[in-house]
Amino acid sequence: MMFHLLLDQYESFQEKRISCRRFSEKIWHDLFQEWSENTLFSIRKLGETFEGRAIQEVRFGVGPIHIAAWSQMHGDEATATMALADIFLFLSQNEEDWDQFKKELHQKVSIFIIPQLNADGAKRWTRETALGIDMNRDALTQNCPEAKILARWLDEIKPIFSFNLHDHNRLYSVGKTRHQTHIALLATAGDEHGTWTASRLRAAKIANRMARQLQPLLPDKIAKWPDEFEARAFGDFAQGKGYGLVLLESGGAGWDLEKQILRKYHACLLLDAFHSIATETWRTEETHLYHHLPTNERQIFDILIKNAPLNQDAPIYRADIGLNIQESAKEDGSMEYAWVLEDIGDLSPWYGLTEIDGEALHLHSEKMLKKEGVYHQLLLTKNNQVAFDLHSYTLKINS
Repeated sequence: MMFHLLLDQYESFQEKRISCRRFSEKIWHDLFQEWSENTLFSIRKLGETFEGRAIQEVRFGVGPIHIAAWSQMHGDEATATMALADIFLFLSQNEEDWDQFKKELHQKVSIFIIPQLNADGAKRWTRETALGIDMNRDALTQNCPEAKILARWLDEIKPIFSFNLHDHNRLYSVGKTRHQTHIALLATAGDEHGTWTASRLRAAKIANRMARQLQPLLPDKIAKWPDEFEARAFGDFAQGKGYGLVLLESGGAGWDLEKQILRKYHACLLLDAFHSIATETWRTEETHLYHHLPTNERQIFDILIKNAPLNQDAPIYRADIGLNIQESAKEDGSMEYAWVLEDIGDLSPWYGLTEIDGEALHLHSEKMLKKEGVYHQLLLTKNNQVAFDLHSYTLKINS
């Protein structure tokens, strides 16, 4: 019920100054300045990235139950960062309808959040830190300063629940089906045996709650990651420490590459989870739904053309082709899109978000298609008329 109420009122607390995943440092600094001036929040600098950007904590609440959350461990994964900005706006607003909700949060829990852990990667729009390290494989050796700060921070606050917030490739599928994974969950393993400790069970109950809330709204769009133990990953590291780690990831949502609908779900899921922890209603949650979620698989292309022409001159050879959007970060902070021909051949086990029968189609100007070739334009004709224009699909992105 609380989750659905939050969804209904989301527009009232969406942080409108952030409208895309790759937002400017100026906008981020302005938001932090506002949060630091709000007496409901306390801001603490935890340290600096390799390039000297501040890593900061935002805290809300004075309760005895500690909750930790961090986002943008990978610099190009910012959906949850946008959602956290929405959450901070929600908590700062004076809305009588939510007074009791916020009071329970403030008095019963302390929420500690690092909303942008890898600021150097965010600036470059890269997964890795400025040192070229994947921070989510640096939990053991802690070679980069950001990993050291995260590990020290977790041990300092000793959360009962923690939320590791990520994005993943938007072309993952729910099991081996045509359904695009919108959101993936995981109560990570804390040891190589996958032991169901009290910490992991707590996390599974929250993950189950999230799946239960989402399933009616996103049928066949929720998955879970395989739970093989990875000692170098911070999720597994935190679970091993007893920090009730929930991995929450944004996948894809059709042509919405900026993931604004997934941002909305993230903000409302997290607020609902925080309130469930504050009121301890999480304790009565089952785990059956979580355990029976299909695993996240790679079974989808953006565009799948069956029996596509591979060459222009007779004899014409045909096979299936899979085309995926390629996203590139530009110096001015914007994004550029092209298409990569990911695979050619018998792609019968795969699905496309868009599927086209290419049996009667012919190449217009390309002499021959190339695997892993990058295309900004590709025309296929039928009876000398354009039947497929790749650029028209580029125009659908974020439209």
